[in-house]
Amino acid sequence: MQISDFFNSAGHGLVDTAKMVFFRMLPRGAQIEQVRAEINQGVLKPYGKITELNIDKENRIIRADLDLKGEPERLQITVIHYRLVQPEGENPQFEFGRLEASREWLQALLGTLIKKNIIPARLEIKNQLHQLVVKSIL
Repeated sequence: MQISDFFNSAGHGLVDTAKMVFFRMLPRGAQIEQVRAEINQGVLKPYGKITELNIDKENRIIRADLDLKGEPERLQITVIHYRLVQPEGENPQFEFGRLEASREWLQALLGTLIKKNIIPARLEIKNQLHQLVVKSIL
């Protein structure tokens, strides 16, 4: 699974419409908690879980505390100066800005993944449900 699969894999139609209506009704904190739970049940499930997810919309900073299997202590990943960009007539795109990790090995791995474009500079968000989620919490 590519990182972009997280943003673009979901059902369609009536189920997504119901999810969008429900998500809009939630307070911001509950929306962020829902995103954290979805990530834990999806892409992170084999590796561990996010224990804390904070999104500072004003300063454009995302902090995630993770308990990863095999790691004796929690680690933190911070996304600094992220942006949500939507070129005219296109789907929104999430731009990471700068990624920082609390472990040297993870910081090096992230650097390699970015250099090799495994983590692209921008992720296109194709799914309408995910577009709503990202626009709401970021």
